[in-house]
Amino acid sequence: MTNQGGGSKLVSFLIFILIFSSYSGIVSSDASSIIESNNVEIISPEVVEILPHDSSAFTQGLLIFEGKIYESTGLYGESSIRVVNISTGVVENFFNLSEIYFAEGIALSDNHIIQLTWRENIGFIYNISTLEQIDSFSFDGEGWGLCSTHNGDIWYSDGSYQISKLNPNNLSSVIYSQTVYYNNSPINRLNELECPFDSGLIYANVWLEDRILAINSSSGNVCSEYDFSHIRIQYENNNSKELNGIAYDEESSLFWITGKNWSNYYLVDLDSDSVDCQVMEKSSDCCNNRNYSSLQIILVIIIGIFVMPFSWPIFGMLFYKIFRRQTQHTPPSRSTEDTPE
Repeated sequence: MTNQGGGSKLVSFLIFILIFSSYSGIVSSDASSIIESNNVEIISPEVVEILPHDSSAFTQGLLIFEGKIYESTGLYGESSIRVVNISTGVVENFFNLSEIYFAEGIALSDNHIIQLTWRENIGFIYNISTLEQIDSFSFDGEGWGLCSTHNGDIWYSDGSYQISKLNPNNLSSVIYSQTVYYNNSPINRLNELECPFDSGLIYANVWLEDRILAINSSSGNVCSEYDFSHIRIQYENNNSKELNGIAYDEESSLFWITGKNWSNYYLVDLDSDSVDCQVMEKSSDCCNNRNYSSLQIILVIIIGIFVMPFSWPIFGMLFYKIFRRQTQHTPPSRSTEDTPE
């Protein structure tokens, strides 16, 4: 006797396999597009202008305000905050910190300069006109980079793979942290920061390297990388250490960059590429907010590779089974008299 239940189960199983294989192909295709969209573009900027820099300055932070360069220098016994003439590179004013402090990044907040220290868990607030130290604040962990946006957001880095937003009211508490991803993998040693736009794009250099990353602060994904190794090789000397200074110049819409013990500041164009990156973010072609683990992506791709080639044969078998069942006549029932003994 024909097993009708077994045939139904077989057909149901084939339908499930067909649907699953089709879904796997779609997901695999989507995952592949995500991998491709997060590939970081590497750019080598050209130098627009060169300005002399005090080569004894162990630069830790840089910003521009009202046509002047404000610079933070580090090392114990050599830490300072200074004002530099943007036309000549001459230091016009400075304040030396106590030798117990190692100064780090600086940012502008409420028309004051705020400055981090490395491991001392304290930051300082300065009068922007006189560099008089008018207040201080405490924070947990190490201080590395610092930047502020026009709308009052204050971001800082601690050398890890995260950037964090500080509470602007007390500067002591973190209200939000974001992991930074480079091609879908966390990247650490984030150092000096600059966030000149309200678009959420943050620039960060990487400690011990001559590169700057453009980061989407909402997703944490790196959109672009700017490689400055060729500039250090061409213009700097053996005493120059890694890049560590990023400042946006609103007047020229360009960026000044320098490094620890560098002999020059360099005016470079990062803005045009950063705008492209922001446009790509809006169209979800760059810095996609969806993050998949490497294991998930590999599993989906494997399923797609091994299952998809069998979709059409299974599809054919499925229709053959359905067609055969619809055209096949039910065999006549046999009476007990026809049954052999």
